[in-house]
Amino acid sequence: MASGNIVERKTKSGQRRYEITVEGARDPLTGRRNRVYKTVNCSEKEARKIMHRMINDMEQNKIVKKNHKSVAEWLDEWINLYLPNVEETTRVGYKTKLRCYIKPAIGDIQICSLRAEHVQKMVNDMLARGLAPKNIRDTFNNINAAMKKAVVLRLIPYNPCEGVVLPKLKKYRAKVYDNQMIHTLLETSEGTDMYLPILLGVTVGLRRGEMLALRWDDIDFKTNTIKVRWNMVNGENGIIIKAPKSEAGIRDIKVGDEVMAELRKARAQYMTDMLSYSYGFQNLNFVIRQEDGSPLHPDSMTRKWSRFLKDNNLPHIRLHDLRHSNATALIQAGVNPRVVQQRLGHSDVNITLNTYTHVLPEMDIDAAAKLDAIMLKKA
Repeated sequence: MASGNIVERKTKSGQRRYEITVEGARDPLTGRRNRVYKTVNCSEKEARKIMHRMINDMEQNKIVKKNHKSVAEWLDEWINLYLPNVEETTRVGYKTKLRCYIKPAIGDIQICSLRAEHVQKMVNDMLARGLAPKNIRDTFNNINAAMKKAVVLRLIPYNPCEGVVLPKLKKYRAKVYDNQMIHTLLETSEGTDMYLPILLGVTVGLRRGEMLALRWDDIDFKTNTIKVRWNMVNGENGIIIKAPKSEAGIRDIKVGDEVMAELRKARAQYMTDMLSYSYGFQNLNFVIRQEDGSPLHPDSMTRKWSRFLKDNNLPHIRLHDLRHSNATALIQAGVNPRVVQQRLGHSDVNITLNTYTHVLPEMDIDAAAKLDAIMLKKA
């Protein structure tokens, strides 16, 4: 239960002031008394009213002690102390946004002085720099969650992120290669170190991390099956190989004879390199690897892809869009969406259907033509 007392003070000019001290229960973690102070220039009767209001506010957890932590200091503490069980990749994402966007814009402001206009200016500046609305929203969501926690801990009286206007999300429509462009891509990359990742992207639909984590033990040459069990991601201290986010990501994918023939060639080359390489070959069994057998960093793979397209004057799409090209080709070929869902590792067929709605009108036209041929064909 909170209590309070009043001490009368006189200024040099003889004016009366009252120092109010209100004390609550001890902090269960630090053992310190929760004390707040206030000096008022009024009558003793009015000072006692103020003291009683302060006692009532403290008992209802409405009093917030002035906090001098900066936004940067609080977000560092929030990430390290209050998010101990988040995925390391999520933690890396938080820290990246804190380093790149939040600290330069509002990191030096004290959390007790942070206002909605500061956060709004940060959002507006990010938009003016051409950053994607999703990136801006993710950054805002990070600071918003941290400030909500600060309110709960009574570090600040209210969340300064409330009322901030965010840019509207734009639905991303993947750029894909058509079948002719895929043939050109494969022909152009044949004989280079980009051939295998391109092959796995357009014919198997693997994500970047899935193809980089793939080992030769994950390929069953007898049954023409690729077993997706692992995903390579960026960690705080280097790459991490972890299980896919969802159970649907763990899957077996059947591939054709020609793809398996290419994989056999790559496997034979791996064995040759291992035997002929000078001391230091890392026999880690990675399908996609550096020359010495060591794994390829995900960011390095993305840069290699961009350079390959530029050097060969090919239309630019994201590396991930090879996977979209694979799915689009499957749907256009009339493959059941549930089969496509399973091959891609989507947890819900609606994700597959919503992602590739742009393909469905073409299938609808084809369906109409087939119905004409079946039902209106004259004997």
